[in-house]
Amino acid sequence: MFGIGFFELVVILIVAIIFLGPEKFPQAIIDLARFFKAVKKTLNEAKETLDQELHIENLKQESLEYKKLFEEEQHKLKGAFDRELKDLQQVQEDLKESIARANPLDALSDEVRADEPPRPKVSLEKPPKKTHV
Repeated sequence: MFGIGFFELVVILIVAIIFLGPEKFPQAIIDLARFFKAVKKTLNEAKETLDQELHIENLKQESLEYKKLFEEEQHKLKGAFDRELKDLQQVQEDLKESIARANPLDALSDEVRADEPPRPKVSLEKPPKKTHV
């Protein structure tokens, strides 16, 4: 209890018997036991009063409920995040496959050819006039 071993307790009892004498020793032990009992009772009452005033048990229960709710919400959010991430990865893979199947350079060159205006006819007879500005 106080870090006192059996032999140390025996030595203390022998010293107490020597100093108090055999007549006063039993009464001293009774008084000491009453003192420790009163201290223990006072500490227990103080603990009960604190528990009642602070509602420690209720606070513990509420904190456990909040912790449980937090963990449930965290699990839900993680699940939603994982699903969205999986969807985004699927979209990314689909885009890569689409790009690989359709070469965009071929599509652009076809559009350029279709939109290209006809070239003017160039006559080789007269060279164009040079103008000075």
